[in-house]
Amino acid sequence: MNIQQIPEHELARLREKAKEITGSQSDYHSCYTELLTRRLNGEPLQYIEEYIPFYSIQINVDQRCLIPRPETEFLIELVKNKSDNPKKILDVGTGTGCIALMLKKLYPESTVDACDISPEALDLAKENSEINNLEINLFQSDLLSGVEEVDYDIIVANLPYIPTETLSNLKSEVVDYEPLIALDGGNDGLLYINRLIEEIDEKDIRNLILFLEVDTSHATTILNNLSHWKEVELEQDLVERDRYIIAKR
Repeated sequence: MNIQQIPEHELARLREKAKEITGSQSDYHSCYTELLTRRLNGEPLQYIEEYIPFYSIQINVDQRCLIPRPETEFLIELVKNKSDNPKKILDVGTGTGCIALMLKKLYPESTVDACDISPEALDLAKENSEINNLEINLFQSDLLSGVEEVDYDIIVANLPYIPTETLSNLKSEVVDYEPLIALDGGNDGLLYINRLIEEIDEKDIRNLILFLEVDTSHATTILNNLSHWKEVELEQDLVERDRYIIAKR
């Protein structure tokens, strides 16, 4: 990457970050050069800035977790529109905790649980819980293996869905900096989503709405895998790609 490839709005954000770090509106140029070098080396701007806005909260981000994407903010909107005051929510593969925390803000009387296989991710989610003053229950679990309760009204999951063999096709700033455990969905990209559906069936969690964010190319297969559920629908993202599946059991 060279400086001509960096949009002016990114350069402006790096300057503002340098001013924030130095606490100076004038003597920040050395810090700015350091930040710019990191960006030129391919480090995501969000990791350099160390936080992002997510829906109506602020989320700290670093290399412990995948950077939340705009599509996931629309997933929150779908939960709002298609659920009615849920009492108990589970976020599987919580990462930064952005989904669980935003749902806790929307439904303050609800119990919100959030799990992840990564202890590092859970540490970051805890930090985000504290800075947003939102209390959620965080615990380590490989999907539902560590989940004992079965009375959830909603399970929401944005799980890894990129086929292993195509990871190398991603932008270098993704592959080189973001955790591959949060991207690698196995041979066909469906390993974790299929397992989650199977584990919900095995635990016989009833009266549940499942919200999934999925890859466009996987939507039909996942719909077929959920055909034995009561009701299944497919929703598109803001650029009209098949992106979300809502299923009732």
